[in-house]
Parts: sequence; C-alpha cells; structure tokens
Amino acid sequence: MRMKTANLEAKEKNIGQEKTPKVLSQPMERKPHILLIYREMIPSIRLCGHCQMEYLARQGAVEYRAIQEMKLKNSDLNWADIVLLGRLDSWYEYQLSKKLHESGRYLIYIIDDDLLNVPPEISSASYYNQPNVRKNIHTMIELSDAILSPSPILLNKYTIVGKHAIQIEEPAIDPMPYKPHSPDGPIKIGFAGSIDRTQDLESILKEALKAIKQQYGDKVQFEFFGAIPSFAKDLDAKCIPYCNSYDEYRSVLNKLEWDIGLAPMPETPFHACKHYNKFVEYGAAGVVGIFSDVEPYKRLKKLQGVQMLCENTPQAWELAIIALIEEPRIREEMRRKVCSYLQVNFSVAVSAKSLEILHQISTRLDMLTEQRLNLPILKLQNMLLRFYRGILSYRMGLFKKLWNCLKCHSKG
Repeated sequence: MRMKTANLEAKEKNIGQEKTPKVLSQPMERKPHILLIYREMIPSIRLCGHCQMEYLARQGAVEYRAIQEMKLKNSDLNWADIVLLGRLDSWYEYQLSKKLHESGRYLIYIIDDDLLNVPPEISSASYYNQPNVRKNIHTMIELSDAILSPSPILLNKYTIVGKHAIQIEEPAIDPMPYKPHSPDGPIKIGFAGSIDRTQDLESILKEALKAIKQQYGDKVQFEFFGAIPSFAKDLDAKCIPYCNSYDEYRSVLNKLEWDIGLAPMPETPFHACKHYNKFVEYGAAGVVGIFSDVEPYKRLKKLQGVQMLCENTPQAWELAIIALIEEPRIREEMRRKVCSYLQVNFSVAVSAKSLEILHQISTRLDMLTEQRLNLPILKLQNMLLRFYRGILSYRMGLFKKLWNCLKCHSKG
C-alpha cells in the first residue's frame, strides 16, 4: 500500500525546495476529511460510498463533502485528506486525480463494473471502449492508493501489489418491513432493470415465461419495469417506464407489490464482476427473487431460505417459477425471511463498517501539501476537448453514412 511513509526529514527537505506548496496540518488531530468527486450521483456511486459516508458523518466519525467535478473549488481539494473518485473517466478528472496524488492525498477509486472490458452488446461500450477513456480510467486506477468495490472479482482484478482493496456491501435503502400479500388476484411476476438487460430477458427467459403464461393464463400477471422484451405482448404484460432517479425507482418498485422477481444473468466474465443488487432491491421491496445460478448470484448460496437459484435453461426457470406459484406458503415464508435478513444485515450502518478503516488511514498520512489548481482553465480545456471530440464523432458518423450510401449505390 502506498502510505506516504517516506522519511520525514527527506520530506521536509523536498518541501523546502518547492516555492508554492504549503504544508497543511496533520489530519490525525481531527476527524478525517473525506471528499467524494463525482460526475453524476448514479445509484452505484450512491450505494458504493456516498450513503455510507453520509451515515459516518451523521455519527460524528468523519467530515464529508460530495461535490460534482465541475463545481469543485481549490478549497475543497485542499480541505480533503482522503478523496473518493466515483467512476471518473475524463481528461479533466484525470488531471484532478494527478494533482491530488502529487499533493499526498489518499485516493480511492470506486468501481462496480469492469469498465475496461465492456462487451460491445452493452449500450455504454462505445463510450468506455474509446482509447482516451480507457487510458484515463487505467491511469486513475494506477494513481489510486485503494480500490473500492462491492465485487471481490473486480478487487482481485484491479488491486495490484501495493494497493488496498476495500470491499463494500451495497445496502438496502429503507427496506420495507414484512407485510403478507393478499391471496386474492393474480400472482404478480416481474423484472426490473435498464434497457441493457433486454437481451438477457430474450435469451434466458423467453421460452420459460411463455410456457408459464400458457399454463396459468390469467392466474399470473407479468410486469416489466424498464427493459421491455419483444415477447411482452405475448404475455399480456404490463410495461412500466424506467426511472432515472434512484429514489423514484425504489418508490415505484415498492408500490408494484410483486410476488416473484426475476433476475436472469448471463454467464460471462463481464457479468461475473457485477454485484447481486437485484437480491438487495427485490428483497428491500418485499419481493421473493429467482436468480441465475452464476456469478455474482452464486455468492448467495450460503443464504438458505431467502433466495432461489436456477440454471440458465428454459426448463430450470419454468420449474423454479412454478414452484413458487404452487407453494404460496413457502413463498410467503421466503418473503418474511428476506425482509428480516436485509433489515439486519444490509442496513447502511452495517455497510458503513467497511469504511471505518478510512479513519486509520488518515492518521497514517504524512504531511499534505496545498495545491493551487487553475480550475477555471482546466474546466474550459475540458469543455473544448469534449466539443472537439464531439465534432470528430459527428464527422465520422457522416462519413460512415456517406460510405454506406456509396456502397448501396454501387451495388444497385
């Protein structure tokens, strides 16, 4: 771990040779100052650091600021002892990270997806597979002292020798207490997820769900929240638009009152690096889940009686769904157990324990130096760089369209 443990006399000698840096006070005599830098407060940033740091701040353990990258001030950077980098990937964010690294701040890179290996079928692949974006992410990971992730596979992959791995559990935000579902009406079976998950529904669940609908008819009601597969009409399914706000997403999911939640996951290296967030989200909404028996859901096998895993075959999924349809007593017992389990083991307070180590880290940092970054110029450079790359992308798009037209014309 790069813990800034250089000889103090040598450190003071180096500082004396510099004209601009100013030595700041040691953090060990006060609460650690934690700064989260983010571009957007997406769910993964909120659940992998932000809500835990807010909790620790309310408890009086740390002082905490969460600031969007373009709203940062020099005073924010010089205030911080430890800086959380929330899935940052731009040139501007790289420059910030470099200066913070040079000034002795302890950097922690937050990552919950394998951003350097995004497969082409994922909608964000065209962005993350750009050479400059990959270079920025790779360099910021190298500059960081620690990697923070809910995935042990990602931590093993990116925590090289000399870095600290911090595994964090994504908490259940305000999990609903157990309340028995009414036995009246159809059994509600649903899936919640972004449009990126549409292909998972098509390839894994299509045949099984059609068979269930054919067997049970109006006794079951299918609902898709976000991703809408091509066979939704065949199931007479209700389709609910996805919510960009995570609070709104949770609110809608809670109100749907599903009996069974579906969580298909393909078995690929990229998906293995994900977190079992559907278990947490469904359970917090009082929904019994059926999960693909692949990573990351394989890690749930130790939780007997609160989940159901099945192989990624139409027959296995059909039998798993039938088992929960035909056994309402078992289904309700699983709902009661998962609600109780999440409230005890997946609270924000429990999740925040993994970040208590930050207090120990802050007391072991050497003298921090003040950095005077010309943030307005950096921000302007970043805007011009994005504008330039946007123009290049637009021109390349026009060129491809023209080339395709010429090819079609020549064939005609």
